[in-house]
Amino acid sequence: MASHPEVVILGAGLAGMTAAYHLRDRDVVVIESRDRVGGRTLSGEHDGYWYNSGAQFVWDARTVALCSELGLDVLGGAGALSAVFVNGKLAIAPDPNRLFMKMPVPWVEKARFGLTITRLRRIASRMHGLDADLDAKSLAEVIGPTSDITRDILEMATTSGTGLSTQEVSGAIGLGYAIHLFGGDVNSTLKAVRGGTQQISKAIAEAIDPERLMLECKVESVTASGGGVKVRYRRGEREQEEVEASICISAMTADAVLEAMPDLPEAKREALQNVLPYAPVVTVAWLTDEPGTMPWDQLLAVPAIGLSFELLSNNAFFVRRDSTTRRKGGSLVTLATGPRAEALLALTDEAIVARVRADLLKMFPSERDVLERATTRVERWRGLPRFGKGWLGRQKVLREPFGRIHFCGDYTAQPGTPGAVGSGYHAAGTVRALLG
Repeated sequence: MASHPEVVILGAGLAGMTAAYHLRDRDVVVIESRDRVGGRTLSGEHDGYWYNSGAQFVWDARTVALCSELGLDVLGGAGALSAVFVNGKLAIAPDPNRLFMKMPVPWVEKARFGLTITRLRRIASRMHGLDADLDAKSLAEVIGPTSDITRDILEMATTSGTGLSTQEVSGAIGLGYAIHLFGGDVNSTLKAVRGGTQQISKAIAEAIDPERLMLECKVESVTASGGGVKVRYRRGEREQEEVEASICISAMTADAVLEAMPDLPEAKREALQNVLPYAPVVTVAWLTDEPGTMPWDQLLAVPAIGLSFELLSNNAFFVRRDSTTRRKGGSLVTLATGPRAEALLALTDEAIVARVRADLLKMFPSERDVLERATTRVERWRGLPRFGKGWLGRQKVLREPFGRIHFCGDYTAQPGTPGAVGSGYHAAGTVRALLG
């Protein structure tokens, strides 16, 4: 039998679950193809520590406020040391300014890098929101001629955040990532949700009543039906089922939208195709069992240039910071995106672990025994929509409703958790106004 809720939400990732939370007093059903909530947030537990195999951190005010409302503990990164791996060496310092001085690169290269960052920060200071002129250029065009080491550092920053190189990423989107490492105190910006980022969606599932969630249901078509929307879906090998709702919020990925809604306007289809294909992400969680202190204990996020991954994150830092005695073991996660992830995708899990471990040992050569004993978890994602140059010009079309179908998700807003949470919040507000 078809059910008739007020709102059907497609996708139980962070955007869809945020929308569901802000409509929790209405008659809402959430349909999700996976067997879990959270989408590209996936967290695990290891001996009192947690690790994130998807989105690592939260930082924007709206997400932090949502966590507070849900009763989740958000932990700041204050006290972590600043670090970067460059030119084959790991540099560590108390803050970004002293890290800049300690970077193992020639002084002439430091000067060129400093001048480039200063110029980019000046451009950013003049921006009020995203700038259409910058969006029309790639970040490489905004940066202009620069030294090899500066280009490599900025390439690492934009690839890690968006999956795109400086030649591809929108100048308006890429600028923030380019200046973040040395443009402010990164560790005071990054925050963690106790238990992992996926706890946000899990807490929302409890808040809205888990019975409203329909997991392992693949959406096959979404069409207008009278004054509402009809969604046909399939559970495993069962016969096709359907649900009819007054309004639909699509929080599906761009490729899933194109597959389920073949009658979209051409402008909408073209805009969606422009955020495809999603950039790959390969993460490896390193669940360690060491009894004593480690050289990474005071590190939180370590950008890496020239390795098979571009970021090492250490969520165990938050557990240790709040404890008077050091708990045994730990959890590290390496993230490879864009071209680095492409180089790993075809390998077996064992081969990925071996290649990444060899690079981790370049950072921490004395910890071979710990890293060889570690339990590992490999995840492969198609996780980052393409925020290429000209994206801002397509944003209005990406956000536009199609009849009574509304859209949210990071590709409609900005990369990462801020875009997911913000777009879900605004979609819910629009739908609430329509419901009256």
